[in-house]
Amino acid sequence: MSAVLAPIKPAERIWVVGAINGDHGALRTVHQKLAERITPGDRLVYLGNYWGDGTAESVVATINELLLFRRYFIALDGVDIADIAFLRGAAEEMLSKLQQIQFAPNPGEVFDWMLTRGIAGTTRAYGFDPAHVQSIMRQGAHAISQWTSQFSDALRRHSGHSALLSDLKHAAYTTDGRLIFVHAGLDGSRPLTGQTDTFWWGGSMFEAITERYYDCARIVRGASLSQTGLQEREFTLSVDGGAGRGGVLIALALDGQGKIIEQVTSDA
Repeated sequence: MSAVLAPIKPAERIWVVGAINGDHGALRTVHQKLAERITPGDRLVYLGNYWGDGTAESVVATINELLLFRRYFIALDGVDIADIAFLRGAAEEMLSKLQQIQFAPNPGEVFDWMLTRGIAGTTRAYGFDPAHVQSIMRQGAHAISQWTSQFSDALRRHSGHSALLSDLKHAAYTTDGRLIFVHAGLDGSRPLTGQTDTFWWGGSMFEAITERYYDCARIVRGASLSQTGLQEREFTLSVDGGAGRGGVLIALALDGQGKIIEQVTSDA
């Protein structure tokens, strides 16, 4: 398997956390509940969209909260660093591309599209006004390169943020092949190593899955633009409660076949 895929050892309980979208309050609440439940031997998979279109303070606090809980979980006696995985979401894919946007054929159009997908909150989080950035994107390659350098420097000034971004995986799977974890989409006609940007933008392909994918019992995703809430079907499970968009954050404990054992949410 490619280095961009995270192998996870099978376990009696695998916790998954849906799309967060920069909602620090929701994440903190779920983490408080998880801390009372998660134990050594469990696995923990975050399904992407950590950055989001929230306030600057909330977005930064969300990433800091993820780093703190990772430290807490790994510090538990008997927990290995391989027991936790962070997937790259659409927000993180855009954040990575934003740092290289000077190489895009039409940077202005690309940034305009990113704004429709929630990148404004991320730019504000690191001290940049989206409207001003929008104007820079039409000033030529040199001006854009200067800005991307400034933006990357601002990201690095927040301890652990760049390191987390660079460590994200495109997907995860249990080594027995029974469970696959993705951010938003999966092309059922291609093997896991043959997916392209479907992981982030192929939500409709995920929703079209009606048959078993290889030997996988269930495919789990964390983000959906069209279906919020817990969506459970025979071979798929969608865990987007609408956090950061007026909804709640969902975390689930799954057994080795992808059946739900326990559910916690950010509401009361």
